[in-house]
Amino acid sequence: MKKYLLLGLISALALNGAVIIPTSTENITTVQPHEDKELAWVDEQIQAILPSRVGVPEGFINSLRDPMKMKKPLSIATNGSKLLAPPKLGSSIATLSQPKVVEEPLRLLAVMNKSVLITGKWYKIGDSVRNFTLSEVKQNSVLLTGKKDQKLILFLTKQNNNIKIITK
Repeated sequence: MKKYLLLGLISALALNGAVIIPTSTENITTVQPHEDKELAWVDEQIQAILPSRVGVPEGFINSLRDPMKMKKPLSIATNGSKLLAPPKLGSSIATLSQPKVVEEPLRLLAVMNKSVLITGKWYKIGDSVRNFTLSEVKQNSVLLTGKKDQKLILFLTKQNNNIKIITK
């Protein structure tokens, strides 16, 4: 029974961070742990975040309207139903719902040998780039020709002198 009491006391003190050195069943000596630099750093970090933070006042949050409440419908069907009337075919509502497609402008990003990187895609001479055909590749520019002899020249916007590619 004394053994179990001694072991219980040893484990309880070990959990509290003290080191126990039993010399006999009657005489128990405890040694306090030495200061650890890492633990001191953690204590400093905890002290730095302890001050209370300023947030949004509760009154402001309570004054906001509920985003889940629906507004009253714009129009109600004439037959007494609470559902909206179906849209008429060919009405202006159907044409407004289709998004307008806006294309990104063509940008020459890189030139390597006879291949070019235009707006994220690689092309070579003769390839079709939107409504144009890649006609000529120069060191810092490309020539795109379109229908009716339209010509579009794209230039490199930024040149990196740190990269040198030598081909033999």
